[in-house]
Amino acid sequence: MTCSFWTSRVVVAFLGFVILGFALQSLCPNSLLETYNPREKTLLADLVKAWKATPQAPNICFLGSSLVQCALKNSDPTFLSRVITHDDAPSFSWALGGENASDSYMIASTMMSISKKPRLLIYGIAPRDLLDNNVKSPVSTDIFRYLSSSSTIFSLPGSAFTSVDDRVAFALRQFLFLVDRKDALSQYVSAQLQAVLPDLIPALRNAKIGTEEQQKIVAAQAQIEATPVNGAKQRVHTVSPQIEATPVIGSKKEVLAAKQKAAYDYLLRVSKGVTIFRYNPYSAERYNRQVVFLDKLLAHLESIGVPVILVKMPLKNEHVAIMPKELLESYTKDVDRLATKYGASVLDFNTSDFKDSNYGDVAHLNATGARIFQDLLVKTFKAPPYRAKLASINPLN
Repeated sequence: MTCSFWTSRVVVAFLGFVILGFALQSLCPNSLLETYNPREKTLLADLVKAWKATPQAPNICFLGSSLVQCALKNSDPTFLSRVITHDDAPSFSWALGGENASDSYMIASTMMSISKKPRLLIYGIAPRDLLDNNVKSPVSTDIFRYLSSSSTIFSLPGSAFTSVDDRVAFALRQFLFLVDRKDALSQYVSAQLQAVLPDLIPALRNAKIGTEEQQKIVAAQAQIEATPVNGAKQRVHTVSPQIEATPVIGSKKEVLAAKQKAAYDYLLRVSKGVTIFRYNPYSAERYNRQVVFLDKLLAHLESIGVPVILVKMPLKNEHVAIMPKELLESYTKDVDRLATKYGASVLDFNTSDFKDSNYGDVAHLNATGARIFQDLLVKTFKAPPYRAKLASINPLN
């Protein structure tokens, strides 16, 4: 009797949350439903809209993390027009910051099918795609959650979930609007308050948004992008907390160069700290979960007839030194093994073509490095055997 009583209460409570969730979902403005935090999730929503809006799939698609984003200059893959001179369906980049192999699988499995698929997919892969201690569970990332549906839970391998709680939490997000929207709702309310409170409380009008660390990162990035204009320093419209002491003597150009170096050194320290945490301690279990998704990604692309080129992204020497030895060895072995299994091609761009000066931090290519990456890819496509891979897109003379 008691058990039945409590069971019925749990069922009623669950149904109540579902009904409340549907009610809130219907009342929420579209701007809230399509705006996410962090920005990468909003970018994903934009990419999904752009993909669905075109009847024909782009000829070439890119997958990968922010390493690929930087190599493509902010997700702009148009440099391939140097190879594909009559491309009636421009290239498309699904590269997103923090993208793991599991996220790439979700993008490919939900967006690409036999009826709508690219003629060639280039996946820029790196060890972080297979191991990131920031990702406790493959199903917990923003990208994975955004693209998953109620049917996804039945199609995933058991290794995708870290525990029973992980599986239950994933299932609840599919049915309860509030579970996966609490961050969006709180941010929406916060944004509304930030828009109203400064008018009500004058002291808040000049208040800085974000943590001190976030402000420093924004200021450092803006400082690096600042360049002399007609011999004078370009004005930077951003917060400017003190990052490091810089010289106050010398020409404006020298002062700017010194400040840019200080900003670069600061971002380098931040990047190195983040990278160390991502890889250490090494977790074989976490790594193996992502390898399963890399296998599923390549299997799906093979099943719908999409040729794949795996590009091993360039890695800075300092980056490699941070990495656990077993990670680099496993990554190299598993990428080559799965490429052979599914007939994918492999390009190793982790070569001496890239110098330490071609990186903007510990992991990401700067503008010069991006040009080298793009030139190297174009050069590869102009020569056999990769020249033939583009024959179906645009025969090269």
